[in-house]
Amino acid sequence: MGKKTVKYVAVAVSLLLSALLMGITFWLSGALRGEVRESSENVEEYRRWSIPEKYTQLLLFPEKLPDSAENVEYYYKYESGWDRPMSQIFLSCTLDKEDYKEEEKRLSSLSWTSEEKGILTARRDDRSFCCPAYVTIAGYDFCYEYALMCEERLTIVYIYSMNTIKDDVKFNEEFLPDYFMEGFEDLSVMGTDRFTMYGGQDSFLTE
Repeated sequence: MGKKTVKYVAVAVSLLLSALLMGITFWLSGALRGEVRESSENVEEYRRWSIPEKYTQLLLFPEKLPDSAENVEYYYKYESGWDRPMSQIFLSCTLDKEDYKEEEKRLSSLSWTSEEKGILTARRDDRSFCCPAYVTIAGYDFCYEYALMCEERLTIVYIYSMNTIKDDVKFNEEFLPDYFMEGFEDLSVMGTDRFTMYGGQDSFLTE
């Protein structure tokens, strides 16, 4: 083996070891910081979420699916991240007429009591989405929580998203509001001028 070959092999091994050490370092850093990475498409794991209850109680999502639920689609992902956690939940189901009306009644009456702002309720939005929606978080700190009401098909689409750009959502973009992630490039904006049923940064649910 020539000197040049030995040199190239030594450089390659050195680079490989450096990359391996960096990977181990990042892994250990994440582990020490308690970093969490989860994802699931198994509806049997519905509501087994690690999303911190800082901005939301996820009241929009039903405790369990009605017995009439069909054509169920489900996706969940959460990454705690170092500075800004990223998460998304997608649930779509078709119900019979009675269950659909019952669920619409529940969504329309959702509320949360904030010590600073009193009772706040879910808002109905007939303009920003592909179909009417009940909204509990409308872009506050780049967080979204809403249910789309597709009455003609008796289908309800539930969505929660935080700090997730359009290219990374795992569902059809047509379900996003027209103001999705506006101003995200300027993190100083924070989107705190937008609505949240949970009261906002003066009403953090838990620390």
